[in-house]
Amino acid sequence: MNKLMQSFQHALQGLLAAIRTQPNLRFHVTAAVIVTAFGIWLQLSTSEWIAVVICIAAVIGFELMNTAIEQLCNLVTKEEHPVIKTIKDISAAAVLIVCIGSAVIGLIIFLPKLINQF
Repeated sequence: MNKLMQSFQHALQGLLAAIRTQPNLRFHVTAAVIVTAFGIWLQLSTSEWIAVVICIAAVIGFELMNTAIEQLCNLVTKEEHPVIKTIKDISAAAVLIVCIGSAVIGLIIFLPKLINQF
């Protein structure tokens, strides 16, 4: 059980380090808090919450992986290298795709509810 607790502790340390150092991750976390507040206000259904939670987890998870990949690339070389650039660009594109998909899902869920509120 001790190893399991250590694993959680290391993961939490990584999350906190990324939040402290990565502006994009802070943006995504802030957006997640705002979306959660709107979800509570608009009384999302269980299935809507499932979709929202999956989207939030995917965006934050992909952003964390992007950060890890960028950190590893920076460790490998400080010099500009076309392959490293491509790796970083692909990693960032993965985050972008998940963000776009999540935004579309968010619009599908939230827009009709917001329109009904006003």
